[in-house]
Amino acid sequence: MNPWMGALRLRTLPLALATIALGTLLAADRGYFDGLLLALTALTATTYQILSNLANDLGDSLKGADRHRAADAEQRAVASGAISPEAMRRAVQGVTALAVVLTAATSWWGTRGMPLGYLVAYLGLGAAAVWSARGYTLGSASYGYRGLGDLFVVVFFGPVGVAGSYFLQTQTWDWLTLLPGLAVGLFAAGVLNLNNMRDLETDRAAGKRTVAGYMGLSMAKLYQLILLVQGWLSAVFFVLSQGPVTCSRSFLFAATLPLMADTAIKGWKARSPAEFDALLKPLALQTVLFALLLGFGLLVDANECSKPLF
Repeated sequence: MNPWMGALRLRTLPLALATIALGTLLAADRGYFDGLLLALTALTATTYQILSNLANDLGDSLKGADRHRAADAEQRAVASGAISPEAMRRAVQGVTALAVVLTAATSWWGTRGMPLGYLVAYLGLGAAAVWSARGYTLGSASYGYRGLGDLFVVVFFGPVGVAGSYFLQTQTWDWLTLLPGLAVGLFAAGVLNLNNMRDLETDRAAGKRTVAGYMGLSMAKLYQLILLVQGWLSAVFFVLSQGPVTCSRSFLFAATLPLMADTAIKGWKARSPAEFDALLKPLALQTVLFALLLGFGLLVDANECSKPLF
């Protein structure tokens, strides 16, 4: 495999795109849809995720964290020597520039016709997203080494992505959109927590303090269950808060409950890094499916519960 393809970690992109898809579907349920804006927001979110992946590869290598990774763990491009630190640094700078351009374009198009303050606010939010994507392990902030990674994931993979894309589509604010955003953000934090439980010992050896590292394995498993349960409660409360109360197709996302329950049970029972690693992809894909079904279910019901589903 080309080392750059491995460094991009394309398998992580669907999770970032799920937030944009959900926000756009919620807007479409209200009668708003801009295809160009969807393309811009999707490209921007994808660029943020790629920037995060490249910056993390470089940051962990520079801080020596990758020297403590298990022999059978995923190999990082810089630490393995497949890509030089200088080349990765240039790539990070290039993707950062692209992220800034896309942020400006998305913010301008999404807030056109609105007071200038909205454009400024979105540019500021985009700048924070770029900083967050770079700063997980890279630079002086390195908030991922201080146990703050979960918080940033909940915020940017959740309310910022979902409610932010909804607002750009509709140019109106609805506080309730924070709830589905919170649901997706909490599930994304669950993916990160599985990763951190997998790397618990190697992260400690490298001086990287995560929430799982602070808690210990037993409490981190309980924390994992809390993240998933709170995510589901947020989604259910959001659907029930719609007026008039919608019907069964609004709860299409419930189809993912058996899958997530199975992943949660396996996570509770997991002991070895390999067992935690095996759950990362399933939970990420389940989160994507959850977001799509939640948005699509609300879109197709159109509050017409008297009509049959088929």
